[in-house]
Amino acid sequence: MILREALNLSKSIANYRMDMYKLTKEKSFSDPDVIKISQQLEFKIQNIKNISKDIRSF
Repeated sequence: MILREALNLSKSIANYRMDMYKLTKEKSFSDPDVIKISQQLEFKIQNIKNISKDIRSF
C-alpha cells in the first residue's frame, strides 16, 4: 500500500513537471499559474521524501 502511494506520487510528480515545463514555455516563471504548479510539485516531492523516510525506518 505504501509502495503504491509512492508510485502514484512519482507519476503525479512527472506529470506536474511536464505541465510546468510546458507552461513556462508560454509564460514566465513568476506567472501565478507556474508558481501554483511549482508549489504543488514541491508538496508532492516532500510527500514522497516522507514516504521514503518512513520505509527506511522499518
